[in-house]
Amino acid sequence: MFFGVLIVFILGTAVGSFLNVVIDRVSRRESILGRSYCDHCKATLSTFDLIPILSFVSLGAKCRYCKKPISWQYPLVEALTGTLFVISFAVLASGNELSLLNLIYYFFLIAIAIIVGAVDLKFSLIPTSFVFLASLVALVYNFFIFSSGDFVSYVATAFGLALAFTVIVLVTRGRGMGEGDIVLAFLIGIVLGFKATLVAVFIAFLSGAIVSIILIILGRKKFGQTIPFAPFLLFGLITALFWAKPFLEWYLTQHLLI
Repeated sequence: MFFGVLIVFILGTAVGSFLNVVIDRVSRRESILGRSYCDHCKATLSTFDLIPILSFVSLGAKCRYCKKPISWQYPLVEALTGTLFVISFAVLASGNELSLLNLIYYFFLIAIAIIVGAVDLKFSLIPTSFVFLASLVALVYNFFIFSSGDFVSYVATAFGLALAFTVIVLVTRGRGMGEGDIVLAFLIGIVLGFKATLVAVFIAFLSGAIVSIILIILGRKKFGQTIPFAPFLLFGLITALFWAKPFLEWYLTQHLLI
């Protein structure tokens, strides 16, 4: 088990290294193909400069060539991807749902979530093409995995949540959330279904409110200023993907006991 977890983590950090490339180049509208280079001096990086996490540590968080600081984005994304891959592996194994298909599906959703969340945090921009791709993959996955009734329920949830977010955008004239969040709402619904979507949305709004209050207290934001909401929606999505079922079981048990 230990070696399995280790392999999954290493795989995750390697994928995270690639996600960093995608995050940076998509925002610059560059091709994701081609050799990696330093953001400052544009020097082509060698293999030893690209070992996930270890290269950042061994280089002292500085470029080997120009000695300028390397962004903490790179090791954080690599470590986060590796950690979420391991959690996916553990959750699927504990639920007797571990299969190559399910594992790849979870890994794919995590990769998309990290790309979209990081781009929105850095540039306040949601790369909707990635969200559309993830929604299409989830739609096809659900079609082959679920019964026709469950499939229709997931699709209805996706459209229902997207419609609810559309109303919020129209009523607030885009100040409450952006049009990109509508696309994310559809993704959440099609991935999670009705019950787990409720958990995801609750987590998203709760975590967003907590972070907003903390930023206001610290003086980083003023009351009325907005923050990117996509990372919180994605946090809710991934959390519900992993733990919505046990959370709902616990909640219903406590409610029935009361």
